[in-house]
Amino acid sequence: MASRISCFYTKPTRYAASRWSAIPLTPIHEEDEMDLEETFAANTYASPSTTPSAERTTEARNAAVQSHMSSLTSHIKSLAEVNPTRRHLRLANTMITIDHASSRLLTAISSWSTWTQTHYHQRDTFGQVDFPGFSMSKWAVLRSDIKELSEALTIAIIPLIETALELPTKASVNDIRNAMSRYCEQVAGIGREAGGNAPMVGAGFEPHEYEIGMAARDLLFETSQ
Repeated sequence: MASRISCFYTKPTRYAASRWSAIPLTPIHEEDEMDLEETFAANTYASPSTTPSAERTTEARNAAVQSHMSSLTSHIKSLAEVNPTRRHLRLANTMITIDHASSRLLTAISSWSTWTQTHYHQRDTFGQVDFPGFSMSKWAVLRSDIKELSEALTIAIIPLIETALELPTKASVNDIRNAMSRYCEQVAGIGREAGGNAPMVGAGFEPHEYEIGMAARDLLFETSQ
């Protein structure tokens, strides 16, 4: 089933929830179904006056995630310094790698959020996506994906970080790595879709392929440990 990230070229799913497997997809029953156009409108920003506020919300979510991640990294590093066992040292190295990968991914998302804000007035020049009964600009779909993914990350990752702060083990840290790996896949999907849109790239959209690729490599490396 297509994800919302694929909505640059395909119709959206009729499911209400994050694209993440960490958050179960809940089918929308016919009697409760909201019109798709209204759903997309609720996830995008109708005017340039509301777009900066939306960007600040995304930035605040990203900052909260990175702050939690850095706190956990510092905590585990301090454990390794006080008691430099092989287990603590390996855990610290793993967390440092995850932290760096997280920073790369959040930087990419933040730059895309800023790009959509600064290109609000050109939003109709990047193409349209046709859905049953209505069309949306690819700018609006990109904006919606950024907002939705930032919300999903906050919901999924912060509880995992808090758990690891209470009990820093290989299992709790690996849960964070797994969640970040899923997030990385979704960020890469946004980059590929928008990066394949020539008008967007011509208007300065940066796919951040190198940064995302490095994050994916680091998270994959940690999987093999």
